[in-house]
Amino acid sequence: MKSGEPDAGELLGASVPHLVPERVVEVASAQAGRPVAGYVLAVEGSFALRLAGDVERFPERIRAPVGVGPEIIPEALPQLRALVIDRVGPSTLWPMVVRDRVMGFLLARDRPGVDLEAFAGQAALALELASGYTDALHAVRRRKDTQPAAEIQQNLLPPRLARVEGAEVAGGVLPGYDVGGDFFDYAGNADGLWLVVADATGKGNSAAALSSLAIGALRAARRAGAGLQEAARLADEAILTLDMQLYLTAVLGSWDANGHRLRWINCGHPTPLILHANGRVDELDGDRTYPLGIRFSERAFPVLSAQVAPGDRLLLYSDGVSERRTTDGSRIGENGLRAILAALGPCSAATTVRGLQDAVIDASPHALRDDATMLVIAPTTDTPTGHAHARAARHG
Repeated sequence: MKSGEPDAGELLGASVPHLVPERVVEVASAQAGRPVAGYVLAVEGSFALRLAGDVERFPERIRAPVGVGPEIIPEALPQLRALVIDRVGPSTLWPMVVRDRVMGFLLARDRPGVDLEAFAGQAALALELASGYTDALHAVRRRKDTQPAAEIQQNLLPPRLARVEGAEVAGGVLPGYDVGGDFFDYAGNADGLWLVVADATGKGNSAAALSSLAIGALRAARRAGAGLQEAARLADEAILTLDMQLYLTAVLGSWDANGHRLRWINCGHPTPLILHANGRVDELDGDRTYPLGIRFSERAFPVLSAQVAPGDRLLLYSDGVSERRTTDGSRIGENGLRAILAALGPCSAATTVRGLQDAVIDASPHALRDDATMLVIAPTTDTPTGHAHARAARHG
């Protein structure tokens, strides 16, 4: 960034939080010498929505199915640029990148004489910080009303795209504005990459309440240094205290980047799938236990183990994916899911999730009646520096 240009702290400090988007486009327009607008993605990842900028010069929304949730897939940036140019004409787009997450973009018509790449990075940080103090960004990302349960769900989820030690991670939940009983979670820690995909029984507010307690119990256990079995036991006990006669299916796992070994517990959940580098799709089946929250005088949590190496992609998913109805009234099923994975071929974790989501949406013209949740882990051969994807995002 050039001397004299504002950094993220100055952008945030110069305005009350809900005015930071307007401040960002004001400074960007002054630097570019022409109007600039800021865009973010809707929560379902299919539309770019104007966050701030001249309403006469820039459209309110641009159809752009290039996201996993509200985060833009870095390798989809060329497609995004083409969609934007098709909609608004010749223009220049600068991705707003926070670490390895592309959380929006700045847009100017034609090609200004000033490159806003460095400023876009500072703008991303300012907007990310401001989002903790205001609903301004969150409101724009919701292009239609969100049900309370789905709002809770959105707030439970971690970043949709990430690079952790030795792996890419991508997770998504459809439909985004309704239902609200599923969740995924992950954390890259010194003892490995912790993973969970879970599905609460019921719908709406009761399912969201159950999921909220479960994810809180699992995070508390993880942050207290518990192992997989202890985390599962504590979550089970927490759900039982609700006395709501509800339960939670889940896969809890931990993946070691050094040995490329996955350890997991399956609590009545769909079996994880692994897509190997040679295209073969295998089930990671084995001993499992009942869902969390079902009363037993004694219960065990068997831990399974398998290799998930560079070139492989691990998929954890909820039954809203496999049980999605198709146009002929049948279900996608596990065989259909295998076929979708095979058709996607070798691609990143983010592109895999987006491809799966598109397949679920396209399976039927009818709206989803259940959450379709997926989490993909793609081991890599390199140790991430935190900048590789950011460079790809800026120059892709």
